[in-house]
Amino acid sequence: MKRLFLFFIAIGLTVSAIVAAQEQPPEGCSVISFSKGDSIFFAGNDDFINPDSYYWVEQGDSTRYGVIWIGWPDNPQQGVNEKGLAYDGNGLPRVDVNPHSERIPYAGEYYHQYMMQIMHECSTVAEVIEWAGKHQRPPYMHDQMHFADTTGDAVIISAGTDGEMVFTRKEPGDAFLVSTNFNVANPSNGYGYPCWRYDRAGERLANLLAGEAPVTSRDITDVMDAVHVSTGSGWTIVTMVADMFNGIVYFYFFYQYDRPLVLNVKEELANPREPGLLSMLYPEDVRDEAARRYKKARLSNVAGKVAGISWPALVVLSLILLFTACTEPGKGLRFWLPAVIVLGPVALIIRYLVKRRSRSEILRDALTETLGNIVPVVISYTIGLSFLITRTFSGSVSQELQLFLMLVMPLLLGWIYHLVFLAKYSRNKGLFILQRLPQVLITTFLGLGGIIPVAMPLVNKTINMSLLIPLSPLAVTGWWAMVALGALTGGVLIFLFELWEAKRGFRSWPVVAQSEGQLIIPPFRRLWWWIPLSFVIQIAGLVLGVMLLK
Repeated sequence: MKRLFLFFIAIGLTVSAIVAAQEQPPEGCSVISFSKGDSIFFAGNDDFINPDSYYWVEQGDSTRYGVIWIGWPDNPQQGVNEKGLAYDGNGLPRVDVNPHSERIPYAGEYYHQYMMQIMHECSTVAEVIEWAGKHQRPPYMHDQMHFADTTGDAVIISAGTDGEMVFTRKEPGDAFLVSTNFNVANPSNGYGYPCWRYDRAGERLANLLAGEAPVTSRDITDVMDAVHVSTGSGWTIVTMVADMFNGIVYFYFFYQYDRPLVLNVKEELANPREPGLLSMLYPEDVRDEAARRYKKARLSNVAGKVAGISWPALVVLSLILLFTACTEPGKGLRFWLPAVIVLGPVALIIRYLVKRRSRSEILRDALTETLGNIVPVVISYTIGLSFLITRTFSGSVSQELQLFLMLVMPLLLGWIYHLVFLAKYSRNKGLFILQRLPQVLITTFLGLGGIIPVAMPLVNKTINMSLLIPLSPLAVTGWWAMVALGALTGGVLIFLFELWEAKRGFRSWPVVAQSEGQLIIPPFRRLWWWIPLSFVIQIAGLVLGVMLLK
């Protein structure tokens, strides 16, 4: 009992590590406000999966301020108005908010008017906060809005847990404010907290504050360079660095931080360019390099789609071969059929090794045990992964749900799988579910410890939002293929445990595979030490997976 007690204490202590190791969805925008003396800057990375952005100017008149916009007319991402008020935003999962229908109405749709109306009517952060307090709000938010002005003031507007908007304001004087893709007022509403981009930007900005040298636009550009992204799951299309004190804005296209487009806000508003693709404002060599980087970033998504198409085909082919080319296809079908359905050619190769090549009974049993134990881990991890990622994009994901999907569900599903397929061969069916628990724990921990470092980075690099909303079968089959690939590593870890079992005469899955014999389950006192060992291996796999994401 003492050993079990200590083991479950260890599980509680590592919950935070498991939550942090969840698969990351596509990267999103990073926005900063910074002031130190007369150095006042606002900057934002617009991260998404588009090949280009759009530039346009809305001139001002006696009723509204003029604004320079980057993004798309129905979805502006960044802007600076003639009074020096700047805007950028971070995408978040959708949450409902109190619309305050008793207040002054705002015109138009969520993006097209609410935020744009603020930029046309406000000149300072103080006015933004006052405006938001007097007007109605959209019934939901799926972002947080970051504003800054020429005085060095800045605010992040996001949804609180009570459905009211929260105003997170920058400290007066020399200070900075950072926002990425988690809600600064409610971190559970987000696409990943803690966030490496948030931490890295904060660290770099703190160093700039502590330094003695004046801060320049180049220094701020270096900060944005440090948090740009360039993977198949998202890339930095545009970086805006606004020198608020001097009214100069620098735009960098596809993280080419040595080739800025430099705009004087007043001159640009007085003599606006024709609206059009942002890329057309750059020289041809900048456009060519952007096209090359876009193509490179998209290659990993192509690989994901290829995996999503080819893997089901390989599974179907493996099933055909199981029934046509294998000797005695009906023997042990209760074991081999689900194994081939889940692991395709991997299971078929193991069947061949077990039936034809492996002369040692110990090796045959260890291979069979490994296959039987890895199948439920692959099933549960693929299901949990699919649900977690798509749920993240449709709404907030609680830490409890993350924990259940990444740890509890694999254990429960593994336990049920063992019960369904093995209990009938047990001498004591009433106690089987308890007798089997230690092996479920060990093989699940070992399987996840090998799967996560392989599957996590692959999935992260091949996430395509067009396949997520709504969830495409191609996305699921692609993740299934990657988890199956990770199962090879997880299987090696389980195989070492099963060799230990087989050498001591314990047998479980070979009884099902051969349709004969009786289960011999090791008592807890013989294998208890494998539980903390396998748990440590799983944590090591989680840590390695997180490291490979960055």
